[in-house]
Amino acid sequence: MDYKIFDADNHYYEADDAFLRFADEKVKKHVRWMSDGKRKHLFFGDRKSTGVPNPTFNPISRPGAFHDHLKLLEEGHRPTSSAMGQKYGELEPLTPVYREREPRLLTMNEQNVESILMFPTLGQCVEHLMYDDVDMMYRVFRAFNTWLDTDWGFNYENRIFAIPVIPMLDVDMAVKELEWILERGARAVCLRPGPLYGRTPADPYFDPFYSLVNESGILQTYHAIGGQSPYDDAFEMMYCQPPVYDKGYLTTLQQALTPGERPIMDTLMSLILGNFFGRFPNIKVASIEMGCTWVPYFLHSLDHAGGMLDRHIEAFGQKLDVRPSEVFKENVYISPFPEEDVVGLANLIGVDHVLMGSDWPHPEGNHVPEEYVECIASLDDASIKRIMWDNALGLIAS
Repeated sequence: MDYKIFDADNHYYEADDAFLRFADEKVKKHVRWMSDGKRKHLFFGDRKSTGVPNPTFNPISRPGAFHDHLKLLEEGHRPTSSAMGQKYGELEPLTPVYREREPRLLTMNEQNVESILMFPTLGQCVEHLMYDDVDMMYRVFRAFNTWLDTDWGFNYENRIFAIPVIPMLDVDMAVKELEWILERGARAVCLRPGPLYGRTPADPYFDPFYSLVNESGILQTYHAIGGQSPYDDAFEMMYCQPPVYDKGYLTTLQQALTPGERPIMDTLMSLILGNFFGRFPNIKVASIEMGCTWVPYFLHSLDHAGGMLDRHIEAFGQKLDVRPSEVFKENVYISPFPEEDVVGLANLIGVDHVLMGSDWPHPEGNHVPEEYVECIASLDDASIKRIMWDNALGLIAS
C-alpha cells in the first residue's frame, strides 16, 4: 500500500551566504569565511563553527550513507573494520536539489513526499558562538531567517515548511523575531533544546514568548544540535579540571554522559515539571532527530519526581495535579530514528504522537523518505497512515 508522506525531518544544505546575503554591516564584519588549505571554515567573531566538518557541503555524503551502519549498531552488532571504513560511502557533488526549492519539489514528487518540515544543517550549530552578545545574535539570526524565507519559504505551497530558528537569549528580542516570522506565514519555530542561558526553559521570564506561541498555534519544535553547546562547557568544568590529555577517552565519555538526547530530556523535564502545558494549553512540542530510546526511562523519572512519599510537584506557585507522564503523552510528539523500536514507542505514548522523520538528505537518515515505512510495517494501515501523514499535518494545520 502506498502512503502519503509528511516528512517531519527534512533538511537543506545552506548556501554559502546564508548568514551574509541579508546581513547588515555589523554582521558582515562579524561573520566571515576563512580558508585553511583546501578547506573553508565559517567564523563568528573569533569563534570557528565546528558543528559541520565541511560547511561548504561540496562534496557531500549521499543520503542514507550511514543508515545501514547505524541499523547494525542498534541491533547490537559490531561492524567489521572494513564495513566501518566504507560507512561514509562515495561522496557526491552538491546538487540544486539540496539548495533550491523547485528542484526539491520535483524530487519530492518522485519520492511520493507531499510535505516536509525542513530544518537547518548548519544553522542549528552556531547559536552558542554568540552566547555573550545579545545584539549580534539576533542580527545574525534575522539575516539567516530572511535568507531562509527567501530561498525556501516558511510556507511554500503548503508543501515546504522551512522552519526559522529563534534563540532564547533575550525574551524581548525573541518575541520580536517570533512576531516577524508569524507575519510571514511560519507554521513552526525551532528552538535550541537544553538550558537557556542560565535559566530553565519553564522560567516565567520567557512567558511573553510562550504566550504568543500559545495564541498563534505555531508548532514549537526542538531539533538535535551540533557544534558547541552549554553541555560542552559543563563537561569541561566537571571532568577536565585539571586537563585530561587522553582525548579519545574524553570524547567517548562526553558522548556517553551527554548524548544527543540529553538536551531534549532536560528541556521536557523542565517544561513538564514547571507546569508549562498547564500555563500554555495550546502549545504542542515536537522533538525531532533526538531518538526515542530515552522515553521509557524519562516517563518513569517524571512520575517519580517530587517528594518520595507524596510526589508533590509545585513550580512557580502552581501545583501539577496529574501524572507528569500523562502531560507528556498529551502534549509531546516524537520523531524517532528509523533504526529504533518505533512500534514500541507508538505503543508507549500512542500512535497519534509519533512523527515520521527520514532526516533526508543527511547520511544518518533513510536513503529515501518512503523507506521509513519499513520500521513500522507491523502496525495496521490506519496507524501507519497516522505516522506517515496525519500526525504532522494536524500539527501544522492546527
